[in-house]
Amino acid sequence: MRTEIYKLIDSFPEYLSSVNFEQNILPLKIISVSVSIGLLIVIIYLIFQIRKNIKTSLEVITENAIVSGVHKENLIKGWQSVLDKLEIGDEANYKLAIIEADKIFDNLLKNIGYQGEDMGERLKQITTTQLANIDEIWQAHKIRNRLVHEENFQLKEHEARRVIEIYKKALNELEAI
Repeated sequence: MRTEIYKLIDSFPEYLSSVNFEQNILPLKIISVSVSIGLLIVIIYLIFQIRKNIKTSLEVITENAIVSGVHKENLIKGWQSVLDKLEIGDEANYKLAIIEADKIFDNLLKNIGYQGEDMGERLKQITTTQLANIDEIWQAHKIRNRLVHEENFQLKEHEARRVIEIYKKALNELEAI
């Protein structure tokens, strides 16, 4: 048995010199090019599918943001309460207005379908293509957190109005108010 294997190994160089590689390689080249073209077509198809899915998910977010009549009515009432507190003109009501505005926006995000333990986790899922002023929303939410967690946080009227305007802009963009 060993001698047969050695004979095969010894005869391999002869076999290689007798084979016409150009004839044998041509079919391999054709197969290789065909497989490459096929894979390129699959890659292009997948890219178009991914783009289509991204567009679809953005459309779903937009459609979900359009709030139903009953919910929208409650949202508008809640928003009016925020504006009323802002008009009272004292710091305590400014703080309450911001906290309520943040809560309204967070509830809207939950209704749209964003998941997460808290608003921060939901905000991380939003891009500027989904909500133009997401960076401002982050800043407004940070101010809300400071109001809640810092005992001596001072809030001026112009700051409160700016924060409420940020939430209003986002709610308008999502067609919630």
